[in-house]
Amino acid sequence: MNGHLQFEEDLELHALGVLDGDDKASVEAHLAGCAECRAKLAGARSRMAILGLAAPPSAPGPRVRERVLQDFRSRRGAGAPSPAATPIRRRPSRWAPLWAMAAVVLLAAAGWLRFENRRLSLQLDELEAEHQQLVANNRQFAAESARAQAALEVLTAPDTVKVELTAAAARPVPHGKAFYNASRGLIFYATNLAALPAGRTYELWLIPSQGAPVAAGLFNSDSHGNGEVVLPSLPQGVTAKAFAVTIERAGGVPAPTGPKVLIGATS
Repeated sequence: MNGHLQFEEDLELHALGVLDGDDKASVEAHLAGCAECRAKLAGARSRMAILGLAAPPSAPGPRVRERVLQDFRSRRGAGAPSPAATPIRRRPSRWAPLWAMAAVVLLAAAGWLRFENRRLSLQLDELEAEHQQLVANNRQFAAESARAQAALEVLTAPDTVKVELTAAAARPVPHGKAFYNASRGLIFYATNLAALPAGRTYELWLIPSQGAPVAAGLFNSDSHGNGEVVLPSLPQGVTAKAFAVTIERAGGVPAPTGPKVLIGATS
């Protein structure tokens, strides 16, 4: 057997710092010429460092240290044969259970950290999704608030023209109102409108003082005969002479062709 095997337990004790005297000198003399045992000593010190991280630090008391030294010396014996002449049976280190326990603790900690990392990652994804939804909701709220503010300005501006649109023949009589401001926009709503067949729609027209009618929006009536057009896209600054509603094909037309349902002149 290799002569350095007898030093394996000495290496563990040397890593713990409990060797002194001749024993310490013998181990250090052997380490000076044995690269394999130096590597084992480095491994023993690494294991001590891991155990130091896994448990609260504590130093052995004087009695414990003395007991370990006495036990070590009694096992070696004062007149024991030379290690080089007598083969020494390799015994398992008494620290092996501690290494195994430390390994189990470290593996369990690594598994817990992976699980915790995965859980936190999922929470982060959920929070990011909620953040994006809140941003979208805020944008929609801001757009609706701006639209409502614009509609309120049309209704309350002192220079807004109010136009009544009526029909003489139908019962109940369809009725419409248009609030038009040449610089702010148009709001129109109607009541008592008849339901239209598939492929047909109501189209609102702005009839200017000069030029051809301007398409001002498409709409259909609900189950109660109500319909509306709010802030359609119109050229600014157009002076309106009248407003009218016609029935056209679905999708609308660039110029009125169908029957007039409502019409009203500005006052």
